[in-house]
Order: sequence, then C-alpha cells, then structure tokens
Amino acid sequence: MSDRDRPFALATEETYLRHIDSRDVKPTRAMLTFVVGGETYGLEILHIREIIKMTEVTEVPRMPLFLLGVISVRGVVIPVLDLRLRLRLDDTPLTRAARILVVDVDGEPFGLLVDAVTDVVRFAESDIEPPPSTLNVSDSSFLAGIGRYASGKRTKMVILLHLDAVVKFEIRGRVQRKGGGA
Repeated sequence: MSDRDRPFALATEETYLRHIDSRDVKPTRAMLTFVVGGETYGLEILHIREIIKMTEVTEVPRMPLFLLGVISVRGVVIPVLDLRLRLRLDDTPLTRAARILVVDVDGEPFGLLVDAVTDVVRFAESDIEPPPSTLNVSDSSFLAGIGRYASGKRTKMVILLHLDAVVKFEIRGRVQRKGGGA
C-alpha cells in the first residue's frame, strides 16, 4: 500500500515533501479584496499594514477632495484618501462596514477609505490580465490588472490597483507622494 492509499499515513517530512513534489504548485500573489462603489478591488496583501474601523478624520485645508484629512494611528499621523473619490466614483454614504486600509508605500503610511473589506484571494500569475487597452491613459494608471478566480460555480473578477499611482497626486502644481502640502 502506498502513502496515498493509507488514509492515516504517518506525517513525516519525507511524506510531506513527496506530496509537495507531486502537486503542480504555481506561485501565487495574495490580494486583499474590498468593495468601493459597488465594485470589487484588490491590493497585494504585502502593502497592507492593518485594517481599522472608520474613525474621526481631521480635515486639512486646501487639499484635493479625495484627501479626507489625517488620522492618528498609535501616534503616527496618516493621510486618508477616499478611494471612491480618488477613482472618480460616486460619493455614497458610508455604512458600518466601511474600513480604512492602512497601507505602506515606500515606508510611508497612507489610509485608504473603502466601503467594505471582503476577502483574501490568491491569484496565480496566469489568473491576472493586464488592464484593457481601451481605457485612456489617465484611467488605466490606477489599474495593475484584472484578476479572475473561481468562487463556487462562478468566475469572479477583481480590479487590481496600482498602489503607487493611487497615492501619488499633485498639490499646487507639484507632485507629492507624502500627502503633505507644497
């Protein structure tokens, strides 16, 4: 009888390695999925520091509309961007499911306001397609690709965001990455 035929084979490193070698293992990318304006979006989980409940945001004068203001997370001041406004979607009322994703871009923290956090999905590289070429350049700069995954009997799509482009914006004609003033 082989290890596969025995339902309760001994768990040894050798049987584990044999099992791993026998599978077709594809490298995957873990994405946190969330809802913004009724659509499902995703960011690589490596960029996510934490997920926090909506909290009071202190407004900062003369900032772009999508920059809600700043919050303090354990003593660190973090700019918060409303993804609905940043992606030029309708500004809908927030619900109790709204969350702030605290993300890390080159060591700098940012908060991204989303309508709801849904899941963590793993995509093989073959499951990720480039953004459609029919989009104009300004719209496609935020998109890293479209991911497809099976959920039950259906295939679902996730719009994968390019985080660097999302947090990069202009204030008074100068490009800013830190969310600060000019």
